Amino acid sequence: MLQSLRIKASGKLVSVPRFFQFPDRFKGGRIEKWKNYWNGVGRDYKEAAEEMITSAKQSPVRSTIILGLTGFAGYCNKTNPTLEEYRTHFVENNLDLLQVSDSIRNRNSVNLQNYISKAFNAHLIRRNNYGLFSIIWVDDFAPELGGFAARCEYIQPGFTDLRSRLVDIGFLGRFWISSRKMVDFDVNIEEWDSGTGMPLQPNTQLKQMW
Repeated sequence: MLQSLRIKASGKLVSVPRFFQFPDRFKGGRIEKWKNYWNGVGRDYKEAAEEMITSAKQSPVRSTIILGLTGFAGYCNKTNPTLEEYRTHFVENNLDLLQVSDSIRNRNSVNLQNYISKAFNAHLIRRNNYGLFSIIWVDDFAPELGGFAARCEYIQPGFTDLRSRLVDIGFLGRFWISSRKMVDFDVNIEEWDSGTGMPLQPNTQLKQMW
């Protein structure tokens, strides 16, 4: 029940609620323990908030840096791309390549897309989620296989093996490796000198439009 404290205000007695008490039949039961637990949690959070406010007032620069890093980490976690987003990104890159002729497609872009396409068809693409970023890599076996080599945990790829299997890194809502490979997807690097940037066969590559 609610216990009340009677105080005098403007010449009148007013009842003010103080706190809630369980009836005697509920004392010591689960309901009261549940209430005491959440009251303790509330006090802990209140004390933690008061300590944070005090610390922020004493060291505003450090608190600002910590708050900024925390906010950046939260943003990274929110924009951490998923495997479905990587599949969509892969399809969009394929559509870009289909819009240009075979003769002017960038060999590096095509090779990466072909490799990823084969891995997707074989169900070998995997994603490791590290909270702030993701790693897209290629496994040895499809998850549907039941052979010994596919199921034995002692011969599964470890963290040190990901370097040779890595195909992309997802960070801040972007896949960085494939995006870099697709920057000049419509430039055939075999037609141009890497040092001077001049065409290797100017007579056939550079033609008048009229």
